[in-house]
Amino acid sequence: MSSAMIEEPPSPSKQALICRFLEASGIQHAIDSGTFVQRLALPGGPLVGSGLNFGANLEAVARAYAKHRAVWQDEYERHANWEFTEEELRGIVGFLESDIGKHFLEGRWRMDAYVATNTEHLLEDIVADAQASLDERAV
Repeated sequence: MSSAMIEEPPSPSKQALICRFLEASGIQHAIDSGTFVQRLALPGGPLVGSGLNFGANLEAVARAYAKHRAVWQDEYERHANWEFTEEELRGIVGFLESDIGKHFLEGRWRMDAYVATNTEHLLEDIVADAQASLDERAV
């Protein structure tokens, strides 16, 4: 299946579905909170030289993001319009707003969190193996 590639602006009814889709999927929360840019405040990230702690870095990133939040809102709304037909959005929103859809989103989040926790120890092995492979190629 591929995207609908809809270029024309959404109708008012489709725009309402786009807003419901963003809310039900959790994307709106990410846009509102800027969670996807919070990684910039992590240790080892670009703000390390700031001399401030993670909390201060996070607050600084949030303030800086707030100036650009509307861009993320527009990008997600435009892409949802481009990606899905109104009929598809009705089905997706209906599912996400249903009890089963809500459980899916919750369960998906828990699955991702548990799997990430249970496999975190493997990341060092993967990095070490990748580094060894690169080192071998450099010789």
